[in-house]
Amino acid sequence: MMKTLRLISLLALGAVSARAAAPIRLVVSELSSISAARPLVMPAAATGFSPAPVLPAASLAPTPTQALPLEISPAFDGAVPAADGDSVYPRLAVSEDRTFRLTLQLNAVRNAVARALGALRESVALGGWSGPRTTLDESCCGDAAPKLALLLRAQGVPARLVEAEFHYYVILDLPDGQIIVDPTVRQFFGKKLAPRAVPHVFVGSIADLHSFFQRHAGSKTTRYDPRRIYFSESIVREDMLRAFEAKARAGGAAEHDPLRRFLRLPPAAARPPDSPGLIIP
Repeated sequence: MMKTLRLISLLALGAVSARAAAPIRLVVSELSSISAARPLVMPAAATGFSPAPVLPAASLAPTPTQALPLEISPAFDGAVPAADGDSVYPRLAVSEDRTFRLTLQLNAVRNAVARALGALRESVALGGWSGPRTTLDESCCGDAAPKLALLLRAQGVPARLVEAEFHYYVILDLPDGQIIVDPTVRQFFGKKLAPRAVPHVFVGSIADLHSFFQRHAGSKTTRYDPRRIYFSESIVREDMLRAFEAKARAGGAAEHDPLRRFLRLPPAAARPPDSPGLIIP
């Protein structure tokens, strides 16, 4: 009996030792596109770039004197082209393999979008792109995309403004893959009548974008596919973004006030009220 118990003990000990020696595998499930309003928290060091403090006096445009946390190269090799007018298509109109690092970067971008969403909505409503109280549900990409790109850069996210054939959106081209950020994606799915499953701001990889349009094909109200909407004849609009940044910092309109508060800039000088119309008795 004692010999039997000793044999069982030795076998159990060997099994435990074998399990301890076995390598531990980390399984990461693929992350699908979700609303930017959902908070996601992660260690900043694992994202490949970390949100930078807001610097009110410095320009948000990437320059040699102010490098963004993730290096931006003028060459179209692992980074969005810095030169205005550089083409985006067709290199980005492909699917990529999801990596753990890209998933972390997506989460970080979603967090940055969530932080900027209040200021973006307020500024778009004041801008009156589609009339008073314009919302992100409407076709106001030419107004919303530059504002979101500016707000993301203020947080250290290397965002680029892109103009496609008839659409403006924001893109990040990182060494681990490309990230699309579209603040007016609901305009392609019925605008204010879009299903609740369609986020107010799309944040996802190129593969996520194609999958997203496939999932919501029944609600799509545009006849164009993502390749036409986002990549056909698409170019970087760096000069346009820099010009808009200068206007926002000058504070020449009420729509700039929410952006200036987010950038921690002092209030703009008081604007004179509109002159009253001449009343003839």
